[in-house]
Amino acid sequence: MIIVTDELGYTGIGEAAPLPGMSIDVLDDAVSAAADLAARVPLLIESPAHATGVADRVTAAPAARFAIETALLTALAQRAHTSVAALWNAIPQGELRSAIVVDDEVQARAAVAAGARCLKIKVGADDLDRVKRISAAAPAARLRVDANRSWPRDGVAELMAQLADLPIDYVEEPCEGAHELLGHPGVCRIALDESLVHLGRADLARALESPQLAALVLKPTLLGGFARCFELASAAHRHGVAPVVSHTLEGPIGYAACIELGRAIGADVPVGLAPHGALDQFAAAL
Repeated sequence: MIIVTDELGYTGIGEAAPLPGMSIDVLDDAVSAAADLAARVPLLIESPAHATGVADRVTAAPAARFAIETALLTALAQRAHTSVAALWNAIPQGELRSAIVVDDEVQARAAVAAGARCLKIKVGADDLDRVKRISAAAPAARLRVDANRSWPRDGVAELMAQLADLPIDYVEEPCEGAHELLGHPGVCRIALDESLVHLGRADLARALESPQLAALVLKPTLLGGFARCFELASAAHRHGVAPVVSHTLEGPIGYAACIELGRAIGADVPVGLAPHGALDQFAAAL
């Protein structure tokens, strides 16, 4: 956690929570960045660009960058008596709709009964019958399938064909190198998520040109904070691709920052910011 205070007593808090197995940085990177930030005070922060500039100078570690930006932005927002979202967008989105993660038919029915209109299902290559059962249990809901790169590359087309009759918005990261599939027609559209961490600008530009690309999933802890996500969201909007802000199981501070990012970017599609179990565990630990 990074905490900053200005001369008037306004306090900002940021959370660095690298996700093991997915983040390219680790907690020690965040500790080092926090010490570097402390050594640079006092700082003059008058705009979001200033916060991003400080993060740029302090570290390249994505989770630490997100924490630094969040801490500086929340202090600035308090001083301006506004929200972090309003620092980036004069009229941020007031309310966000989220896709709800479900594992089975019972959870799907409960989510729809509570108002969900979009369901996210995490599946492996041998688990597509469960997707069909969930769809049958909640026929009015749109579906997002998250394969987490688990499908064999040469079997993606066949697996997608099994889902052809379902109301699927996209398949998220079906396999390694999913962006390379975008040059070929497919039954289901594709969303890019963790691959955005490593994807070069030329590959990203080609991906954005493809009609098969449905969404960029923006996780600021993985991507390096607000400014990087805004850059990707702007590119997505220019190409008619949905920017879908999501979390990486951060605690309440990082989670709240993700919500502010989602409100600032705005979207007419569900985001990936439904509450998650780690928030309950965090509260219990406290």
